[in-house]
Amino acid sequence: MCGAEVADIGGDLSFSGADPIIASRLPFGTMSAVGLAAKAALIAKAWRVRTGIGQDIHVDVPLALRRFSPFAEGKWELVNGFPGKADPYNPFGSPNPLFHRTRDGQWIMMLNIYPAIRERAVRLLGAGGSGDAIADAVARWDGAELERAAADAGVVGALARPVSDIVTHPAFTESVGAMPLISVDKVADGEPVPFTTNPRSPLDGIRALGTAHVIAGPSIGRGLALHGADVLNVWRPSDVEQELFHYTSHVGTRSTRLELSDPAQRETFLGLAATADVYYSNRRPGWRERFGIGPDELQAANPNLVDVQVLYAGETGPWSDRVGFDISAGAAWGLNNIEGTDEVPAHPPIYVICDYVVGWLAAAGAVAALIRRATEGGSYRVRVSLSRCALWLPEMTVFDRDFAHSIAGSGPGHVYPDPEQFTVETPLGTYTGVSETVRMSATPGSYTYPLTPLGSWKPSWL
Repeated sequence: MCGAEVADIGGDLSFSGADPIIASRLPFGTMSAVGLAAKAALIAKAWRVRTGIGQDIHVDVPLALRRFSPFAEGKWELVNGFPGKADPYNPFGSPNPLFHRTRDGQWIMMLNIYPAIRERAVRLLGAGGSGDAIADAVARWDGAELERAAADAGVVGALARPVSDIVTHPAFTESVGAMPLISVDKVADGEPVPFTTNPRSPLDGIRALGTAHVIAGPSIGRGLALHGADVLNVWRPSDVEQELFHYTSHVGTRSTRLELSDPAQRETFLGLAATADVYYSNRRPGWRERFGIGPDELQAANPNLVDVQVLYAGETGPWSDRVGFDISAGAAWGLNNIEGTDEVPAHPPIYVICDYVVGWLAAAGAVAALIRRATEGGSYRVRVSLSRCALWLPEMTVFDRDFAHSIAGSGPGHVYPDPEQFTVETPLGTYTGVSETVRMSATPGSYTYPLTPLGSWKPSWL
């Protein structure tokens, strides 16, 4: 995957356990295990390139599934014994329903869980304040009309589609259906940039600069930090992150605040980019260009940069301008109809659809690009799509419903276990988190900065 074969790790790659682990028709455990293994394999390859030392990798599939969605139950990732908070008063968020019925009998997901996007959605619907008010407003729209209006307004609105509609939809036939899971493209030539010598860890000496939020983007930084990279995420002063996500996906990373609309602070950002090895982001289409930090601007600042971007539905195609989360991608690409029926979609019994796996694949792509850069030089762009990763699930298999319910939890290889955890003291208090669960015999990884307050670091490298 993205430039690595099992032979590259200098040891064995093995798995144990199998889906179904939870009562779902979709192979979430397999997807989680392969995503973690891909990241681990590229890390192992980097270590072998730098030191000549190989290693064995083992992934327990049920534990990988637990690592995939550690936050949803609110009891595995804690600070001083308490889980991170979401916004309990957001009418689009839990405990309100994920789907609402439209006037023409379709189901739509309006998942607008951050303040700015919530306000835009409320203005679009002309209603707010409660989940019931949102449901009443949605019921006054036809489904396709509301989905298009949501896209035009820059808010999340995803119709639950049957698979029969998806395979003929232009967004599939013209774009997402032909995408690779990970793209690693060399976009310019350059002199090789060798890794530093005598490394203490696979990514020792690597600097990663981010503008990431929620899960998929920050988990790229978490994956790189686990293996020695200095990771610095940049927030604007007006940015808001939910504690729930801070405690799960921002682990291991430092962060600072810069007002990117201010020319002087934008120059500070570009200075960081000029001395970075990796840039990663999962912001909405056009966000980077709005602040003058798009791919071309960053390549001009640093011709040796590996530019990593998480996309909703690709850089081109009918849905390239849309915003969304992994959960809304699952709705748009038929997963809820598979889990339920075309008449009444249902959400899988695990909350997340593919966020963490997207981050692991993107981190694998970033390391693959760094290895290529060390030998052949150049500038690289790594792209991973929430939509494409969501489609990967039914591509692997769709279980018979009765089979999934009867096998899940039925034996040692199909039991959903408690996670492996670690507890450390941090500036925020005593943090208990979920371990990566991958067994890497030579480079298991550790976090230098397990959890720090958002924006608490100066805008500089260590």
